[in-house]
Amino acid sequence: MHPVLRPLAATAAATELRAKRVKAMLLPPLLLYLTIKTAAAALSTTMNIKSLHRYAVKGLSGDSLQNIPFQPGDGTFQDDRRFALLFDTSGGTKFDVHDPNWLHKENFLCAFTAPELLASLDSEYRIDSTESSSSTNNIYSTTAIQRLLTIWDRELGRSSPPLLGPIDLGSQLGRDETAEFFTQLCRRRVVCVVANNDHCASRGNKILSNQHTHQFGNTSSGVKHNNGDTRTIHIVNENTVRQFSDAISHHGNSKRDLSLTATRFRPNIIVDNLEPWAEFDLVGKTIEVVPTSGNTSGAVDNPLRFRVVSRTVRCAGIGIDPLHPEQGTLDVPSLLVEHFPQHGPYLGVYAVVDDTSYGGSIAVGDSFRLL
Repeated sequence: MHPVLRPLAATAAATELRAKRVKAMLLPPLLLYLTIKTAAAALSTTMNIKSLHRYAVKGLSGDSLQNIPFQPGDGTFQDDRRFALLFDTSGGTKFDVHDPNWLHKENFLCAFTAPELLASLDSEYRIDSTESSSSTNNIYSTTAIQRLLTIWDRELGRSSPPLLGPIDLGSQLGRDETAEFFTQLCRRRVVCVVANNDHCASRGNKILSNQHTHQFGNTSSGVKHNNGDTRTIHIVNENTVRQFSDAISHHGNSKRDLSLTATRFRPNIIVDNLEPWAEFDLVGKTIEVVPTSGNTSGAVDNPLRFRVVSRTVRCAGIGIDPLHPEQGTLDVPSLLVEHFPQHGPYLGVYAVVDDTSYGGSIAVGDSFRLL
């Protein structure tokens, strides 16, 4: 290089180096800004509540509901995962009904420990109440509540005679009969457990009250993020499930019609009108129920609000879809990691009631808005 040109070349090189350094400094904030902007745009629309589901007995099939009332003190759907089939080991269990704590799902007969068996069953749970008056003076009335569980062979359908029930899980006798049924079915001793209500126990009343204070959930998210409360609400984005389903159906040269359903992931709430995976951006945020005009019970001065506390890690418990057993067993966690490594083995989010001091309701057709 000609000596005259060397200073010019050095200046140009220095300028280029400074430009690269500035670009390197600006790139991370720019990416962060774009990520936040994209997430905000994805959450700017209201999320529609497409369906609501309750799973009264941990591991059994759920019931689709149109409306869920929340009374003051309620931390989850009425009776959701209130009952469980706990393995009885060495003549005793790990669960204290008077001092209930969260236990890992490996301790229960559930979809995690017996997916094929429980997928072969179809169950229904309903709460029936009847009013009765005093037979002498008709001055006062009482309400009798039954928590009725019925189980059918899924392949034979509900037109066939039930395998069990209707049986009242609200009574100890009903829970004992349910435990015996599943003990014979799985050939391992199980106990149908429910947390004891001290108020009822002090009055010598063996019938459960409406106070549902302990949930046999799959996660300890409530315990970790909600002052030890085990009660959570599981939310699944239908568009995420659809994208996941499309990805595994069209992988490689094999095109299988897997058509995963959102109910496979055992949600309490299925939402749509939300970008795939955008529900993960809700973690740490609060969402509020916006009732439809028909859901007047939800239109209160203190709307029902949920705090989204964590993503949902998936396990082998959802390997079989009871609605589509012909699909066989899928390793859902591995498929999630393979096709969406940026998200890992997660699908869905857990939420808790933001303030249990107030009641309210949530109904199909309502929506969520981000606060």
